[in-house]
Amino acid sequence: MKQAASLSLPTLALALTLFGPMGQALAAGEQAAVDAQYEKDRQACVAKQGSVESREACLREAGAVRQAALRGTLSGDASAAELRRNALSRCEVHQDAVDRAACQRMVEGEGASQGSVESGGIVRETITIMQPASAVDPGAMPPAK
Repeated sequence: MKQAASLSLPTLALALTLFGPMGQALAAGEQAAVDAQYEKDRQACVAKQGSVESREACLREAGAVRQAALRGTLSGDASAAELRRNALSRCEVHQDAVDRAACQRMVEGEGASQGSVESGGIVRETITIMQPASAVDPGAMPPAK
């Protein structure tokens, strides 16, 4: 049973296919490992210092990780390119082009960062200096009287 906990989920799926009922015993062991990890994550969330919202978000994330692990869609092997692509795709939520560009610059590492995941989050800041429309387009100013 201890060996089943070290199997990856894709390997487990193959074992279920090849070994039938014997593979089902492995599935129970894998579920136990996922549940044990979830319980550790959950306890860490409950013990977390900070706001109630922070703890609730932590608990939701722990539950989402558990579900992904049970479905076999949890992957710890994401490439740097895939992580970058995912981060950039989250910037698409911004409708304003200036906000979207600022988000993309932060993803690329521009700006300042402070905090940590352990302390409840990382705050990132970029500064964008914008010219008034009249400074960019002299025709936008009303004529002087």
